Amino acid sequence: MRPSLQTLLLSCSLLAAAVTAQADTLKSDSEMRQLADKVMTQAGKGDIDGAYAAMTPYTLVDVRTLDAARTGARSSRMQIEQYVGASVGYEFIRSERVGDSLLKLVYIEKAEKQAIPWQFIFYKTTAGWALSAFNTGDDINTLFSR
Repeated sequence: MRPSLQTLLLSCSLLAAAVTAQADTLKSDSEMRQLADKVMTQAGKGDIDGAYAAMTPYTLVDVRTLDAARTGARSSRMQIEQYVGASVGYEFIRSERVGDSLLKLVYIEKAEKQAIPWQFIFYKTTAGWALSAFNTGDDINTLFSR
């Protein structure tokens, strides 16, 4: 029996609740987009470790939590590729602001047989913008609803 993508893809919703980590910050929309593009360039090559390494300095999530998510994503990657094929790139879909403090960037990782949605949510801290959450999954319908 074929497991669903939902089961195979590690949902990496990482929310900054009680933040103790000191994240590097970004100063502008273009810097946030450059960071997300860097992460997606690695993801589009199938390099999950590289994708996580690119975002690590800017995340508000505890490093141990991020490392656990990276380990889970790495271990499920080979299984995922059996069903969707290898990664062949990425595409920027849209950006969306909520108030003055939140920005969401939506991408797809292109695989041979399926698009994999990625979302990055940046929060404006007193020091600048930091990555407060990101997730990836197989629910392509989220790309069409706002």
